[in-house]
Amino acid sequence: MNKATKNFYEMAYDKMDGIQLNWTSGTASPELVKMVYNGKIIPNSKVLELGCGLGAESIFLAARGMRVTAIDLAQSAINTAKKIADCYGVTVNWMVGDILELNDMEEQFDVITDQGCFHHMEPEERLIYLDKVNHLLRPGGLLLLRCFSDKMPAGEQPKRISSDILIDTFHNDFVLEDMQLVLSFSNNKYDKPLGWSTVWVKR
Repeated sequence: MNKATKNFYEMAYDKMDGIQLNWTSGTASPELVKMVYNGKIIPNSKVLELGCGLGAESIFLAARGMRVTAIDLAQSAINTAKKIADCYGVTVNWMVGDILELNDMEEQFDVITDQGCFHHMEPEERLIYLDKVNHLLRPGGLLLLRCFSDKMPAGEQPKRISSDILIDTFHNDFVLEDMQLVLSFSNNKYDKPLGWSTVWVKR
């Protein structure tokens, strides 16, 4: 991911309290919670979270018996996530890094979850992202991808992602199980769904 994005998140997590960050909500999203309670993600599953931020979703998953690895660009975010996980008494394998540069991780996961990483990718980076996810997710594994949609107000970052972009990127390697617009992407209050929540199954 480009240096400006990395620097922005490092600065944000280092200088601002979590409540000031409009992409944090202090808890796992309803979409992820539903998948756990409906048995789509089962205890002891190996889960990789991309762009974990302060770790709310990884901590939720670990507290419910998942074996969780979580990665974020910002060391300051990971430092805070570790402290929060310690308060809950759960274990997460925390990593600082860039999904586009993960070259030495050989294990495969049952689930990969991304709430806010993919929509920062430039068009040419999306195929690298796809290659990394394909390498890290076992056949039949789930990709839970949530991102800004093209229904959001215009902006340079994060990218506004259309359904066509998602389908064009993933359809050759994944089966689309669910796609919906949701309100719960961040702690901002909107009057209509503006973010994608998608579930893909690796072929």
